[in-house]
Amino acid sequence: MWAYFKFELVQFFTNKKNIAIYVLLLFAALFYAIKIAPAYDPIEQVDVDEIEARYLTRETFINHMAGKDLRFVHPAVREALQMFNDINPLDADRLESLESGDLQKYATATSSWYYITNAYTQHSGNLYYNPRYYTYGSQYADADAYYAYLEAAKRYEEFAQAEYELSINLFEQRTAWQTVERLMKGVLPIVLIVCALLLAVDIVTKDRLHPTLLKGFPIADWKRLLIKGLVAFVGSLVLFVPLAIGFLIVGMQFGFGYLDIPVPQYIVNYKEQQQQGIFTVISLAVFLGQCIQLLLLWFMAIITLVLLFSVVLRNEVINLGIGLVIIFAEYFYFSRGVGFLWHIENYPTSYMQIGQIVSKLRNYYYDTEIMSAQLGMRLLAIYIVVMLVITLCISLNKRFKLVK
Repeated sequence: MWAYFKFELVQFFTNKKNIAIYVLLLFAALFYAIKIAPAYDPIEQVDVDEIEARYLTRETFINHMAGKDLRFVHPAVREALQMFNDINPLDADRLESLESGDLQKYATATSSWYYITNAYTQHSGNLYYNPRYYTYGSQYADADAYYAYLEAAKRYEEFAQAEYELSINLFEQRTAWQTVERLMKGVLPIVLIVCALLLAVDIVTKDRLHPTLLKGFPIADWKRLLIKGLVAFVGSLVLFVPLAIGFLIVGMQFGFGYLDIPVPQYIVNYKEQQQQGIFTVISLAVFLGQCIQLLLLWFMAIITLVLLFSVVLRNEVINLGIGLVIIFAEYFYFSRGVGFLWHIENYPTSYMQIGQIVSKLRNYYYDTEIMSAQLGMRLLAIYIVVMLVITLCISLNKRFKLVK
């Protein structure tokens, strides 16, 4: 078996298609690290000019209203004056702390600023969040901004108590580890899972090219399949190497950050929200650990899927098509709030957006309390075992012999 494993490993890493995938992923990582990461423009950022302009405008209004009898002014003016008197001292503290370099004081004031601003905006009916949330005309812009403001408030609340060195890059999530966090909440998991599918898609069907050579290995088909699956999994792990190069480049530009950076996690239980607030916090190390576990399970799930259909249908194009349907299946039923009506948490395909699952942002989108990383891991583990058992049972049938 060891000789066959080494043979398959050499075949895998000398396959031109597989080499091309690694090279393309390396180019993508380099392009992202050199071009896209430096151009990252977060909606919520540390902008002294914006804070100062907002502060001066409100301060002018406050001074203008000083000494006036508020009984004879419009209620909306009184409301605005009250809001400005609550928020402007916080903006003053933010400006002062940035000027003095006291970033923990800035984090404290900014956390309060987000909490108070969100409270006024959410309940006013005529105030709006940062205009950039409305750029694409989303009907959920207010809900997304509400979530983002409270998430930022919780993050800054934790930064205010941090024992590590704070920085503007840390606040704006530009450091290398925070870049990984942002990508895990975005397209990176899907990109890696698609790459794993492309690497594995011909792991069985390629044997048609040299059947005579393979007959020299007196190994049962079910053992061949297990070894092929292991080789494909090892090959999928190598996908992290090009990403590590991009990670190092981002780290050299913006710093690497720390693994105990806070990652806000949405609280889905409404009673617990009332007791603790809408967010709790996990460390970045815990967040990435759960993301990696889910991602590795997805690698195994896709590989077992390819093994099964390679034995039954013997066509890599069909393998690719079925794999892509599984990967993008969630897009066929995804809709905000649909979790209130359907048990989408029981579909393994609902756990493809790995970072959003771990941070529970997907719970917020779906309006479900049940979805979690742990449930996703259990579902994927069951799926993998079932698919693997079916594949191995089919391989015992002479009709589906790998090398004829």
